Amino acid sequence: MAAALLCPAIAFTDSTFEDGPVGFDRGMQLEKKPWVEGETEYPPLPGKSNKLIELNVSTAGLPYRVYIDPASLRVGDDRVVRYTIVMVSSNGVRNITYEGLHCGERTFRRMAYGVDGEWHTISNPAWQRISGTGVNQYRKLLYEVYFCNTANRYQNADELVRKLRSGIDPATTEY
Repeated sequence: MAAALLCPAIAFTDSTFEDGPVGFDRGMQLEKKPWVEGETEYPPLPGKSNKLIELNVSTAGLPYRVYIDPASLRVGDDRVVRYTIVMVSSNGVRNITYEGLHCGERTFRRMAYGVDGEWHTISNPAWQRISGTGVNQYRKLLYEVYFCNTANRYQNADELVRKLRSGIDPATTEY
């Protein structure tokens, strides 16, 4: 009797699920929509009175300080975090750049320089890998601690500014 009950179940299982190969195949690719970068709108250049946030980061022995303009921070629908960086040398010279950081790809792109009170766009700037060496140290900090870690990824600009204002001590925080 038990054999009679098992046979119909086996027959049912064999015929019902015969629909070709199923399951995960390492060669299969999930259909993925190509990423499309959104339009870049440049914020006003930061003035000397802007409340810039200093990034507590090593500058590889170079005599400058790195600041981010919180008013410029944007998180686009394309998941790129855009922001203005102000580097101030020990003698007060300011270098201003507008950049984008793509969390999903661990890349950045410098889009424009601030010169004589206006933005000068860079023609076809390439996305570059973020490294943690030299002057790129601040990008690594932004990527790993503020913008792209699991806890912060894809938050809105206000939340990211709050995180920047709270500050961290890179000497005691591993990033």
